[in-house]
Amino acid sequence: MDYEHAVVKFEEGVGTLHCNGCGIALAEGDKHEDREHYCTMCMSGNCKAKFKKGK
Repeated sequence: MDYEHAVVKFEEGVGTLHCNGCGIALAEGDKHEDREHYCTMCMSGNCKAKFKKGK
């Protein structure tokens, strides 16, 4: 499945949903709504993590 907004990375056949803001893993699997997903820290504006290269 191709995603336009959701950041889903596949490694060894397993998909992982990542935060659009900082890139941390949010959930496993490959069935996610194609929208932007954010961790609670990014949503609160207090996230100090930076999005990793290789989106």
